[in-house]
Amino acid sequence: MTTRGDGNLHYPEDLNGRVHHDGQIWSRALWDIRNALGNVTADTIILEAQFSFAPDTTMPAAAQVTVDTAEALYNHATSKAVHQAFADRGILAP
Repeated sequence: MTTRGDGNLHYPEDLNGRVHHDGQIWSRALWDIRNALGNVTADTIILEAQFSFAPDTTMPAAAQVTVDTAEALYNHATSKAVHQAFADRGILAP
């Protein structure tokens, strides 16, 4: 099985408990953020947000931290783009 980040899996209905499969949902959101904001801005937000994750952080909680990090580091327009990427995958509400 190939693990990809360009699929169209959606949270929570495509979760199956296999970390590499479920991670494709998260990876696709991050890929969409990178495409929307460019590699430097996206990578800065994504890496900075991860410092606030705990081992038991849920996907929606991690997504919200990432949105909040975008707002703190950049601006509302940037955080909206990040939120949209997570909403498109079902991780956050639209």
